[in-house]
Amino acid sequence: MPVIKNPYISKVTIENFRNFLFTEVELDHKQVIIGENNVGKTNFLRAIQLILDQSFSDNDRTLMESDFHDSLDEPMINGEEIKIELEIKGYEHNSKLVAQFADAVVATMPPTLRLTYLYRPTKDEKGNILRYDYVIFKGTKEDFQFRNEDRGYINIYVIKALRDVERELKANRQSPLYKLVKKYEIAQEKLEDISEALKLAAEDILELDEIVHIRKTLQERFNSLSGLQKDNQITLRTFDIDTERLLYNLQVYMGLKERPVAELSLGLANILFVSLMLILIKDNTVLPIIKPEKFKELSHLDTRGILKELYEESKNGNYVLRSDHSSQKAKVLYEFMDEYNYSPQSFTILAVEEPEAHLHPVLQRLLYREILHKSTTSVIFTSHSTFIASVAPLNTIVHIRPIDEASEVFSTVEIALTKRERKDIERYIDAKRGEIYFGKGIILTEGITEEYIVPAAAELLGSSLDDYGIVVCNINSTNFEPYVQLLDALSIPWAIFTDGDYYELEDGERVYHVMASGAESGYRGYDNISNLLINLDFLEEDEITEDDADIDELLRENGCFVGTYTLEVDMMDSGDEDVIAAFKTTYGELITGGDKMKENFETVIDAGDYWAALKKIEGNVSKGRFAQRLVSHLGTGMIPNYISEGIQYIVDKVKGDE
Repeated sequence: MPVIKNPYISKVTIENFRNFLFTEVELDHKQVIIGENNVGKTNFLRAIQLILDQSFSDNDRTLMESDFHDSLDEPMINGEEIKIELEIKGYEHNSKLVAQFADAVVATMPPTLRLTYLYRPTKDEKGNILRYDYVIFKGTKEDFQFRNEDRGYINIYVIKALRDVERELKANRQSPLYKLVKKYEIAQEKLEDISEALKLAAEDILELDEIVHIRKTLQERFNSLSGLQKDNQITLRTFDIDTERLLYNLQVYMGLKERPVAELSLGLANILFVSLMLILIKDNTVLPIIKPEKFKELSHLDTRGILKELYEESKNGNYVLRSDHSSQKAKVLYEFMDEYNYSPQSFTILAVEEPEAHLHPVLQRLLYREILHKSTTSVIFTSHSTFIASVAPLNTIVHIRPIDEASEVFSTVEIALTKRERKDIERYIDAKRGEIYFGKGIILTEGITEEYIVPAAAELLGSSLDDYGIVVCNINSTNFEPYVQLLDALSIPWAIFTDGDYYELEDGERVYHVMASGAESGYRGYDNISNLLINLDFLEEDEITEDDADIDELLRENGCFVGTYTLEVDMMDSGDEDVIAAFKTTYGELITGGDKMKENFETVIDAGDYWAALKKIEGNVSKGRFAQRLVSHLGTGMIPNYISEGIQYIVDKVKGDE
C-alpha cells in the first residue's frame, strides 16, 4: 500500500472551554497526550470532537454554562464565548479533500486548513442576550459552514477508555468488522447464492420431528394469545439467511479452538478491536480488490500500465493488489486512483483513551511501537503509561499540566534537536521507560552516584521526592542540553546536579583529580553549564564573569547546581569524621579482598588523598554499588550544600506550580 500519511491535526487552540482558559499547541501526525488525572486529557479530545466527530448530535455540540472555564463569572450572562480552532495539514495529496475544503484554506506553505467552533450569544438590537448558539465554519469566514457532509471527508473516532469490546464487535451496523466488510462492496448476487445454499443446508435440521413439533406448538400458543393478529406465521431458522444480515453474523474467532471474543482476555480483545479500527479507517483511495468490470474500466484510463503491474487476478476473477512493490510504484498508483477512483473517501483520525487499561506492558510496547512508528493513520493516545511514552517518537509527546487556575498544553513537535541528540534521548527514554515525562519536576544528574544519593538525601532533609512527584534522571553524561530543551518544551520544572570537575593549570595545561592548592584553577562544570544556559538563551554571554562565586550564584538561580570535585570527593572533603567513617564502613562491607584492601583504603582516605580513595572504590567495588550501599549510612552531615540547595530549589518549583 502507499506510504502516504493521512491528514492530521497540526494545531489546536482552545479558549474558555472546561479546563482550558486559553491554550494553543502544535501537534504532529501521531500524538501521545500525558498528564495527571483531571488535568483535561479527555476534555482536550472533547474539544476536537465538537468539530470532527460524526457521531455527535446537534445536542452534543450545544454546550452549557458548566462547559465554560470555572474562572469565568456567570459566563452566559456576561456574554463569554467558547472558541475552538483546529488546523489540519497533510491533505494536499488527495484531490477530493482539496476540492471539498477549498474554503477552509488559511495557508499554502505548507497547505493548511482551519476549522472553527464558536459558541456565542445571539443578542437583540439593544445588546440583550437572547440565547446561545454554536457555529462551525471553514477558514476565516462564518459563511462557509462546516457540516456533516464535510465530516464524511475528515472526522475523528474516539475509542473510550472503558468499553465493552464484545458488545461493540456484535453491534450489527456499528460493528467495525461489519463496516470493514461493507467497504469491500461484495456483489449482491454472490450473497444471494450463499443465502440460498445456507437455506437448503438448513432444511434437514428444520424437518426433524422435534423441531417441527416445537414450531407447531409455538404457533398454536401464539395464535391463541394474539387473537385476530394478521401475518402471524412463525418460521424457525438456525440462523438469519437474509443477505444483509449474513454480514451482521460475521464474527471474529481466535486460536486453534476458535474462541469467540467473549472468551478472550480483555487485553487481546482490545488489541483485536484497535486492529480492526486501524484497518477500517485506512485510506481507501487505493482499492485492495477490484471487480473485473471496474478493472477493465480503469485499465482503459491507465496509460502507464500501473494496474497490470501491481494487481494480479484471483481464482474468483477479481484483481487483488500485490504487496511486493516499491514505494515509488505505490505513489504512482495512489495518484492514478486519486484521479480516477470516484468511490467515497473518508479520512478518520483515531483517538484512543488510556489504551493501556487492559494490556500487559509488553503488549503495550508492541502495539504502540507498531502504531506510532509504522501506521499511516493519524492517531492520538491519551495515556498514563510509561511503557507507551517510552516507545513514542520524541516529537509526539503532548503534556497537559495545570498552571495557575487553568490547564495548558505543551508539545515537543517543534523541539530543535540534532538527529543524533534526538536518537540519544529516545534511546534513554526507551531504556528508562519514559519516567522523564511523568515527573512533576525532574532532577537531571550526570552519574549513578547522584541517582542513589539524591533521593536519600532529600528524605533525610524532610523533602521526600516521591511526595512531590520529583524524578531523578541519570543521563550518564554531562550533555544536559537536549534534555533541558525537552523538559522546557513540555514546561516540566527541572534542576541540574553536576560535578564541578575542579582543575589546576600547570604550564597552561589543565590537571584534573587534584585537591585545591591555591594555584591557578577553574571548574569544567561551570564552563559546561554556562555554555548550556547561553546556548538555550537563559543567559547572555556577558552575564558570565570571571568570579567563581558570582558564576555559582548565577547558575543556581537558573536551576543548575555544581559541585567542587565529584560528589564522592565532595562528601569526603566535607571534613566530617562521620563521613569518613561511613565511607570506611561501606567499603569494608563490599570488598572481597580481606583486611589488607580495607587497610589500604583507610590509609589513603585518612591521609586526605580522596582521589586515590575514589579510584579504589571504582576499581574494587564500582561507584554504583558503593553509592547504593552508602545510602544506608547516609547522614545529613554528609550532604554537600549544592545538593541540599538543589533539592530545595526543585521542591519550591514544584510547590509553586501546585
